[in-house]
Amino acid sequence: MLRYRSINEYVPVDIDKLRPKDSYKKLLEKRTHPIDALIQDYGAIPENLLQERACPTCGSTESGKELEKDHLTLVRCSTCALVYVNPIFDEEHYYESYGSREYQRIVRDLGEASHDYRVRRFGSERIDAMAGYLTDFSESPVAYLDVGCSTGFVVEAARERGWQACGIDLNPSAVEFGCKRGLDLRTVALDEGEFVPGSFDAISLFDVLEHLVRPAATVERCFELLRPGGILYLYVPNYDSSSRLLMGKDAHFIWPTHHLNYYTPTTLGKFLERHGLSIELVQTEGLDFVDYIWQRKELHQEDMGVLERIADTLQFFANAGGYGKNLRILARRPV
Repeated sequence: MLRYRSINEYVPVDIDKLRPKDSYKKLLEKRTHPIDALIQDYGAIPENLLQERACPTCGSTESGKELEKDHLTLVRCSTCALVYVNPIFDEEHYYESYGSREYQRIVRDLGEASHDYRVRRFGSERIDAMAGYLTDFSESPVAYLDVGCSTGFVVEAARERGWQACGIDLNPSAVEFGCKRGLDLRTVALDEGEFVPGSFDAISLFDVLEHLVRPAATVERCFELLRPGGILYLYVPNYDSSSRLLMGKDAHFIWPTHHLNYYTPTTLGKFLERHGLSIELVQTEGLDFVDYIWQRKELHQEDMGVLERIADTLQFFANAGGYGKNLRILARRPV
């Protein structure tokens, strides 16, 4: 259930620091990099490279077409209403994509230059949020794992708080950047990491679940690694967000070459409960109106002056009503 929120809680985001220079524009321009060569050679993705899959949340094979974008199709599950890409490439394709030089360059341009700002603005905020649900673990340093840690900005904030923090990511250059800052980061997939079951008080999946071919397997592994009473904190794009309602399939997070699963507060909450977790926090935040303004100015050369002046207020309304682009759910493993 969404809690009542006061507008005094709203903290603006410095877009120039979060998205330095033209890094965000380059990200959008390069969003199809894993399939560009295929499209150039064949004009489409060859059918033999794609495979059908069942709903990654409930396993149903019944669905209806939602939309098409970037030569891929999104469908909506007829049973649980999850929106997901179908068909998709095999899992190895995505592992290779996130380790590719092109993807490393994208993250380097966007993430490394903004790392210090992300530590202060977002890393500390996320650690504060988790700390409020970890009062039973206050006698010793919190054992924390950040899955999909990127440059390690949340791990760095956790370490500064005195937590025993580590992170994993498939992007070698992002991990190397964090390691040079003295962080415990590793280039390894969750199911390949040599972690001891029941050894973590908190695990986070920030902007991870939407990328996965088998999200259920990842949630199951996190459940196994958590101590009884431990917490799982997730961020995913919110399919029922203001940005999608305003921009349709042109919403920036609809990125089917990378984002394979599209959740709402309802579909994600039920998914986690199905795997034995209890939901303790549902919240949305976002840059919906910043993205909408950017799109209208950058692509349509429209004057957005009036909307720019009230963008933060509108964003608070969207966040408080559950329509922010970024969906946050905190769930607990039962004791």
